[in-house]
Amino acid sequence: MKPVKIPAFEHFLHEMIPLAKAMGVGVDLSDENALVLRAPKEQNRNSLNTAFGGSLVSLATLAGYGVVWDVMRSEPADGKGATEKPQWHIVVKESKAAYRRPVIGDLIAICERPAQAAIAEFKDAFSRYGKAKLKLRARVVEDGKTAVDFQAAYVVSK
Repeated sequence: MKPVKIPAFEHFLHEMIPLAKAMGVGVDLSDENALVLRAPKEQNRNSLNTAFGGSLVSLATLAGYGVVWDVMRSEPADGKGATEKPQWHIVVKESKAAYRRPVIGDLIAICERPAQAAIAEFKDAFSRYGKAKLKLRARVVEDGKTAVDFQAAYVVSK
């Protein structure tokens, strides 16, 4: 059997955020446009046999977290090109979720990556102050329709 390559963020989630592993979160897509996470319904259902609201908002939160994590991965640990363990931390400062419709199948969260100008401004603030905030929007979708609209401010600090 050939080993399966696990994306770096998926590995991080399963090792560092136990809830993500319990939810069965996996990376469906990670490219220059978006990060897409998926979690199986069976592990995240409620008593109505639809997706549990806490799982929906958790997956959306993790999708935004993943975008910030990926932006920061390109940031040197000491700001001077070092490659040791990063010396920064990501937290969610505030978030808001609007539940539009139930999710019947697997949970899929999409967080579009911010424009390059927003990333540059974020990295500049982090470089200057050792702290920066990035506001992101994620959506949980099913059949092309938004089930949950999620907005959050993520703060990265040294």
